[in-house]
Amino acid sequence: MAHRFDDQEMRNRVSLFFDKALSKEDEQSFMTDVNQDPHFIKLYNQEKTAREFIRNNVRRPSVSPDLIQNIRNTYRH
Repeated sequence: MAHRFDDQEMRNRVSLFFDKALSKEDEQSFMTDVNQDPHFIKLYNQEKTAREFIRNNVRRPSVSPDLIQNIRNTYRH
């Protein structure tokens, strides 16, 4: 089966989807394309798994309220 999109374009569309950077219409078109192409499904599932792993296993360090306030004060000028 010939792919409608090259690998890089497919990866870009997957990233845009997970970044919630697509319109509702583009999301629907994306999901239709994903469901029709086994290679696209594989890329989608790989990205989904990677993002879930990061979300569940990477912790952001906490910052002090003073640092937050200093940053806000710096950029208000």
